[in-house]
Amino acid sequence: MERYRRLKDYMETAANYGTYITTGGGPDFSIGLFQMKPSFIEALEKAWMRSGLARKYELWFDTADNATARRIRITRLMKEEWQVIYLGVFLRLLYHSYGSYDKQGEWVQAGLETLPPEEQVRLAATAYNRGCVWPAAGYGDLDRLRAHADEKHFHYALIPSAATERYCYAELALAHYESIK
Repeated sequence: MERYRRLKDYMETAANYGTYITTGGGPDFSIGLFQMKPSFIEALEKAWMRSGLARKYELWFDTADNATARRIRITRLMKEEWQVIYLGVFLRLLYHSYGSYDKQGEWVQAGLETLPPEEQVRLAATAYNRGCVWPAAGYGDLDRLRAHADEKHFHYALIPSAATERYCYAELALAHYESIK
């Protein structure tokens, strides 16, 4: 939400729209209130469909690599309601992958849900900023995720350079969480 500006979002959405639908590539700008990239959502949908969660939550995505699926995806991405749904999908996948139980419901580790809320916020923000890797249920490596939690990649520059000041995404998320807690 720090980067969201309606005019900038409109221009970036328009730039994404045409090229993404026709080629599946293009500028891949972050758009909408939650600043999601089409490539991130495409990967998220594919991970969701592989996870087994689609059946549990009765939410299916067409993950085909064609213009129709890409048009549906980017049209959804342009709606705040769908950005919230995608955020929910992200969180379900995160807790599924970095949680305590495998697909059979067997305990495999002390997972993300067992951590203090502040650490959950930091790790969720880290995973979101990194695009997240989706391991099998219950087999996400929390220590590997923690290793990236202090990295400073977030910036406000239109065209970043080596001199651009960068911030820790996890710390920004935690500060926001603390302000509304």
